[in-house]
Amino acid sequence: MKTVGDLSAAKSLNGSKDTLPKMEQLEVLHMLNLLKHLLPYLSPKVKLEALSELLKLVTSRFSTLTRHIFDVIKTILESIEGGDSMPEMERLVSLLASYVSRRQNPSDTILSAAYLLKISMNNLHVEESNTWNNHLLVVFRSLGGLLTSEGTTASHASDYLKELIDLHIDVRNILTTEGQLVENEDASKVDSVVKSVCAVIGNLLSASDEVPSEHILAVVSVLFLKLGDVSHLYMKDITYRLANFMTSACDTEKLQECIGAAVVAMGPEKLLDLLPISLTAEDLTCSNIWIIPILKKYISGASLGFFMEHVVPLAESFARASHEVKKSVFQKDLQAHAHALWGLLPAFCRNPVNMHKNIKSLVKLLIPFVKEDSFMIENIAISLQELVNQNKGLVLGLDKGPGEFGKQPIMDGAMITAAMNSKQQPSYSKKTAERNLRALTSCSEKLLRALTDALFTVPHDKHIHLKDAIGCLATIADSSVTEKIFMSLLEKLQLADVSSDCRKLIGHGDVSASANKEENLLNPTDRDANRCIMLELAYAIAEGANKDIVEQIYNLIKQTFQEADEIGHYEAYLTMNKILEKHPWFCSSRFNELMELLVGLKLPVDLVSLKSRFSCFQTLLIYAIKTLDDEDKHTFIILNEIILTLKNSDEVIRKAAYDILLGVGSVLKCSSSSTPDGPYHKLINMIMGYLSGSSPHIRSGAVSALSVLVHNDVNLCLLVPDLLPSVLELMHSKAIEVIKAVLGFVKVLVLTIQVKDLQTFLAEIVNKVLPWSSVSRHHFRSKVTVILEIMMRKCGSAAVKLLVPDKYKSYLTEVLENRRGKSRESNNADTEPKSSESSLRGQQKRKHNDSDNSSKIEYFVERRRQKREGKLKGNAKTDERRLHAGKGSVGTAPLSGKRKIERKDTNRRGEAQRHRSTGAKNSSKLRDLSSKRQKR
Repeated sequence: MKTVGDLSAAKSLNGSKDTLPKMEQLEVLHMLNLLKHLLPYLSPKVKLEALSELLKLVTSRFSTLTRHIFDVIKTILESIEGGDSMPEMERLVSLLASYVSRRQNPSDTILSAAYLLKISMNNLHVEESNTWNNHLLVVFRSLGGLLTSEGTTASHASDYLKELIDLHIDVRNILTTEGQLVENEDASKVDSVVKSVCAVIGNLLSASDEVPSEHILAVVSVLFLKLGDVSHLYMKDITYRLANFMTSACDTEKLQECIGAAVVAMGPEKLLDLLPISLTAEDLTCSNIWIIPILKKYISGASLGFFMEHVVPLAESFARASHEVKKSVFQKDLQAHAHALWGLLPAFCRNPVNMHKNIKSLVKLLIPFVKEDSFMIENIAISLQELVNQNKGLVLGLDKGPGEFGKQPIMDGAMITAAMNSKQQPSYSKKTAERNLRALTSCSEKLLRALTDALFTVPHDKHIHLKDAIGCLATIADSSVTEKIFMSLLEKLQLADVSSDCRKLIGHGDVSASANKEENLLNPTDRDANRCIMLELAYAIAEGANKDIVEQIYNLIKQTFQEADEIGHYEAYLTMNKILEKHPWFCSSRFNELMELLVGLKLPVDLVSLKSRFSCFQTLLIYAIKTLDDEDKHTFIILNEIILTLKNSDEVIRKAAYDILLGVGSVLKCSSSSTPDGPYHKLINMIMGYLSGSSPHIRSGAVSALSVLVHNDVNLCLLVPDLLPSVLELMHSKAIEVIKAVLGFVKVLVLTIQVKDLQTFLAEIVNKVLPWSSVSRHHFRSKVTVILEIMMRKCGSAAVKLLVPDKYKSYLTEVLENRRGKSRESNNADTEPKSSESSLRGQQKRKHNDSDNSSKIEYFVERRRQKREGKLKGNAKTDERRLHAGKGSVGTAPLSGKRKIERKDTNRRGEAQRHRSTGAKNSSKLRDLSSKRQKR
């Protein structure tokens, strides 16, 4: 092809320092552009010919043609799929590496060349698996030099290097199945390349005493993860260098993430072999303590045996040393280091290897800590949850994901998290998880007894951790073990009359002994405290409890509610709600009894107990609406309490009622069909039944309940056509709270509903709310104004104006004027000068024109004052005419009665007087402002 062949003739143009004739430059550019457009239509062979000719134009120096040449090469490389392009690729890699290494070249062309390098190496990797070894080091050196650049250059270079590492370095080529290095020619080449790459990175880290940039650290992290278990062999010097930075740097966040990648790659055992934590006995100096928080965050898939054999003795040595020193500062530091090492337990329990072999030894080690109420209780509780949840999730086929610590973000791109997850897979098959659970179940009774006993001795702030651990263990332990522990505690604390069946579980000797000690009854205070703790224990074991335990828990709840005071009611409500949620059979079999129990209790005064009570009601109400008939009294009893709570003066308590109503509505809506007889429609119809109640309080509460549901479901008025007419019918009521509730409902509706749906209800809403625009008391007039403004904004002023009767036209005009005024004020605020420069120009202009404008300002101020006073007088007359009209047609006014109209007349006059005084004050302020400007 002539165009391709002619490119070689332009070689002399590229890189020449002499001024080239414009015609020759234009000719070459024309050929390059033409070639770029022709490439999609060329065969692979011709493309390679073009690439070969283009390579003759590439040098290590920049020229006016470089950008265009790189652009055409990029198009060629992205369109070929390997084959016979090996010689061209090798030449291209060498030329591009040389260009990238020359820092005098423009940065954008260096980035283009770096991108072409990455594509070229990818093509080499696809075509020939061994050839890329000869070029990877050259490419790595050239791109590695860009990591110290500024701006996007370093970022792009980092991304390209990470891709090259991920694609070209494969430890499977140098490892045997036993994890040993392979000794053959191919493995030797890969080994040499990996060592060279690590040497390049080591040189980058040694080039400065400052902490490396995040781009360099990102490349190091990827290399750690890619090399995995053998990273401790190849990256030993790099690890030492990173450790040196940790001891001297201040901002180490990215550095810690990089060392975290080393933890994930090589594991804590090998890393601590390189960077051991130690304590010097002579001067009590500590080394590498900084690594403990990193280990705590990044360990996964480690050995519990390593923790017990190496970490525990190290922690004990720090603890012993803290008792031997005299200075309190040293004591505190050493004790803190000991606690930090013990705090690694949850990390080592994150998917540990050989768990079934080490669990019994671990339990034996931990139980004394639980009994002593030590600092380890939280760590032990979290560790047990990790062990139970991760294994149970695999056995049940649930993807629970990482535990509490695994949920923390580790690095941008979730790179290390992905590596952690992939590392978990080989260790944790379903078979392995089943074996681990069996080993853990065999120790569950000892652990449960220790943890439940600790509930009665440790401070209350530690109960939450103990309860979580007890709950996890109870789900895997045998139910007879849990029942035995629970019933023995009830008997010991004198909280239940134990049946004969339970006596068999506890043992005849213990029961008879307790029966013979009636004189040792607990005092009421201790009894109440013990009952609260037992309810906490009941809450913890409720999920995995069998029917017998559930019955005993329910008996304890009833006993608590029957006490004269309210101690323990919060715990009782909470436990009952968990039973109702986790055991649906209990709700259906004891529904009437549960309702009688709850209804017979007085409303809690504290918010947390009220929320727990409402949670119980939510489960019961959902069950009742789904399964019982419409006339069931218990359903209306629950709705009564919710609706009345919506009228509570405390906003927090009202919100609790809102939440349960929304919760019930959401559950029923998800489980309902669109048919009118579905559970969701059934709930709406039940609430609408309260609209005809005799009490204004209950009617307004029902409207508030419907407002909540409408806000959550914008299509509710369309699904239930009778809803809006039924609510608007209450506008004829004389009860103030009902009118307030209805106006609030309408406001919520017009705000949330779609415009096309609002137009359907527009006429009905306008006709019902407008009569209350003449009533200023209780902010009725302002509420109607807001509703009209919303409707005009959504549907247009013309659509609303068309529906307004003549007697309300003046009011609508006033609303429109106010709306336009607000719009003008908003526009004026938007057009105010924002920069200091424009403000300065404005000041200079005002100074220049002050003498000319002073008379104009006075004129406009006076005109504005006269208009305002005239408008206020007109409003006052309009108010009087309205009042006289109201006296003539009392029956049509929403408020009737002579006394009410007289009071209304007085209020109108007072309001007009206030408007006049306000207008006078405003006029005075404007005159003062005018005089000040004139003086200035």
